[in-house]
This record gives sequence, structure tokens and C-alpha cells, in this order.
Amino acid sequence: MDKAWMARLRWRWYGYALSVALVAAFLGAALAALAASTVDPAFEPVVRRLVADGFSESKLRRLYSRAEMAFSQNAMADKLTALYMRKYGLRIIADAQNRLSALGWYPGPVDGRLDRMTKWAIKSYQTAVGLPPNPVASEALLAELAKNPVRAPENIAYPDFSAREVHEVVLTPERLGEAREFYARNREALSRVRQRYGVPEEYLVALLAVETRVGRYLGDQVAVVNLSSLTAAEDLTRVESVFAYEKPSPDRRAWLEKKALEKGEWAYRELKALLRYADAQNMDPLSIPGSIYGAIGICQFMPSNALKYAVDGNGDGKADLFEVADALMSLGNILRAMGWKPGMSDEAMRKVFYAYNHSRVYVNTIMDAAARLRDDAASGRLAP
Repeated sequence: MDKAWMARLRWRWYGYALSVALVAAFLGAALAALAASTVDPAFEPVVRRLVADGFSESKLRRLYSRAEMAFSQNAMADKLTALYMRKYGLRIIADAQNRLSALGWYPGPVDGRLDRMTKWAIKSYQTAVGLPPNPVASEALLAELAKNPVRAPENIAYPDFSAREVHEVVLTPERLGEAREFYARNREALSRVRQRYGVPEEYLVALLAVETRVGRYLGDQVAVVNLSSLTAAEDLTRVESVFAYEKPSPDRRAWLEKKALEKGEWAYRELKALLRYADAQNMDPLSIPGSIYGAIGICQFMPSNALKYAVDGNGDGKADLFEVADALMSLGNILRAMGWKPGMSDEAMRKVFYAYNHSRVYVNTIMDAAARLRDDAASGRLAP
């Protein structure tokens, strides 16, 4: 065969190969640019940060380009509002308290904090004017108070809120019935947890009753979206519209900026843990429901705790916090790590539950529900 012809053929194939490579490179760059263009701009810095920390860029861009991955200010707004109210009080609540007090619905103090008495006063006024009771201080409430200044009865009796506060909804007959049914249905799994970690059944069930209605309600949020949004919202400008009514002074705004950064950094650590947990369990991150702050599973672990404390409770080789046996065993594991010991006092138990969730009301509710479940178990009133 003619050598010159062979050389021409070889160079022609080289040309074809080079063309194919260039087209592939162009298409790859185009696809990458398309993926980048469909990532919510608020999440673009989050994606780049995750890539810098070793996560696969292509995998992340596929995730963050999906329609569900849209920034929401709700989680950070909720967190900062609660923190601001605790530290300074909220002007909008103080204004509502002032107007309710002038009409006789609220006995004081005017402190800008949405406590039980303030909620009661709002609901009492709303009921009196024919509105659905919704104990939230809002501009709509202020407008209604101005438009319809109905006074409280002369002989109004203010309730006594000196008793320990609980989440009353958890202690309703319906919710306690759900807890009793769960207890009866999962006796064997609960017993295994008690034997291994020393946590009595009634406390495990009571905690789950508070957290997720014993697995019936796993959250209506998507954990990865909320944690990504919290991370992105460490830039206060993304949520500052929430404080338009408050008009915080420069020093208070600086405090808000600091808190937003702290919560954003915390959320970023939890986001990384969530992505790792989803990968380990072979789960689509967008299929994992969670709370507004990203807690997941029947026992509502934060993702970092899922990585540390989730254990296999049914012997299938997985630690799936959405499976009852795994969730119960994992709950026993974390409670023991937080200090649970057999025979401990009620006060010591309270400290463990407070470590799980920093809320006195939460702890009070668990202790009350557990006592009722313990009585039901002793008297044979659990569902068959």
C-alpha cells in the first residue's frame, strides 16, 4: 500500500479524533455552564464551597439544578426572629401588647415577647371579633385592633400561667392514643433498646410522640433545601426584609449579622453531614424530609448526630433513621451518650432531654407523656 496514502489516512484520522475531542470538550463545557446557570444564584456560593471541601462538583450541580432546590429565607428568618425576640423583644409584639392592654385583653408587661399570656390575649381578642384564633403578632393583627377596637369584658379573668408549661397538643387524647398504639406495636424493639442502653420504653415513646407523632409526621420541609438556605442566608441581606418593621439600630443590626453568620456556619456543617449520610444510605438528598432546621428521621436527629449515633437496629446492615427499629436503637444510643444511666433521678433525666433539645417546655412534655404511658403500661391500657 502506498506509504504517502497511509500517512494521509493517518493524519485524517488524527483530524477526526481531534474534532471529536474538541466537540466533546465544547459540549462538556456547555453542559457545565447550563448546569451552573440553573443553580439558584443564592446557592452558587454554597456549591463552590462544598466543591472546595471535596464534594463532587458534577454531582452537586445535578442536585442543585433540580427545581426543588430553591432558596427560602424562612428558616433563617424564623431563627433570627426568635433570637432577637429573646434578647431585645420585638417591636411588633410590643405594639400589639400595648393595644391589647389598652383594650383590657392583656395585663402586661409590655416587653415584646410572645409569652403564654400574650398568646392568650391575642386569641381572646380574635375570638371576640369573630376571627380564627392565631396567636401571632402581625401587622394584620395591628390593623384589626385599630379598625375594630373591641374592649374586653369588665370582669375578664386572666389565666394563671405559673404551672410548668407543656406542649398541650401532645397530651391530647388523640396524640396519647397514637403513642400508646406505637408502644404496643413495637414492644419487642423497645425492649431491645432498654436492654442495650437502659432507656425505659415510655421515655423513648414520649420523645417520639413530641418529635414526630411517633413517626406519623416527619416534617413538611426538605432538609437539604433548608440547610442550604440557612447556609446561604449567613449573608443577612438575604433575610433583612423580615426586620423591616423592627428597624434595628446599627448595633442591633451588627448583632444580627453576627448571629446570621454563626447559624450559617452551623448549617453548613450540618449540610455536609446530611450529604454524607444520604450517600452512605444510598438516598436521594431531596427525598429526605426534615424540620425547618434540617432535623431528620423518626427521632429527628441533626445530620451530624445521624453520622455519629445512627445504628442498625434490625440487622439489615443499614442505619436508616426512617425505619422504626433503627430509629429506636439510634435514639437509645444518643441518649446514653448524653448521659442516660439506669436508675437516674428525674432531674438527671431532664438534663439529658434538655441536651437533646434545649427547651424546658419540650422536657416538661416528655416527662408528663412518659408518666402517663408508664401508668397505661402498668394498668394494661396499652392498645393490643
